Amino acid sequence: MEQVTPIEVVGKRVRELRQRRGMSAQNLADRCAEAGFPELKRQVITNLENGRRESISLTELLGLAYALDAPPALLFIPLDGRTLLRISPEIEMGDLQALMWVSGEREPEDRERRQRWREVAAPVNLHRDLWRLFEVIVQSEWLEDQSTVNGYLRSMAKVLDAMIETGITPPAVPADWVEKMRANGWLEHPGEVRTNGQG
Repeated sequence: MEQVTPIEVVGKRVRELRQRRGMSAQNLADRCAEAGFPELKRQVITNLENGRRESISLTELLGLAYALDAPPALLFIPLDGRTLLRISPEIEMGDLQALMWVSGEREPEDRERRQRWREVAAPVNLHRDLWRLFEVIVQSEWLEDQSTVNGYLRSMAKVLDAMIETGITPPAVPADWVEKMRANGWLEHPGEVRTNGQG
């Protein structure tokens, strides 16, 4: 299997996405500047695409991803199923493994490292759980069987409480959902859940 570094992937992927969108390097630089990333000039983009940059800052990576309307992980993970991502001289990962690591979906296999991971990964997991529940509730609200929706709302209440107990301020939730959670006593911290006024 071929091995590539993240910066090599960034150069190739930026060129690929820029060309797919019919943009010149100057067009992309202009779009970056409009979005508040003036340091991403045409020459910087050209050097990156041609492999003349050894590194990229996080700000630059996020700026390019924003300007290209692409998920940031897509810019530095190969995602072709046949290339290993070399994140250091000692560590390489398959593309799916790298994506799962970056997104917080995959824990380390080593027990000691996994425990440390779990100690700090809660905010990522809780936000992901909340978003998934939000999507499934929106999709299931049309069901006549309200017990299904109520089950999801009870699960959401648990996630909201866990976020609060972890020190995270949860995002606003539709008012009618929060009202139902409060009325049924599903929230342990009902006063700390904000509503967005929808419902």
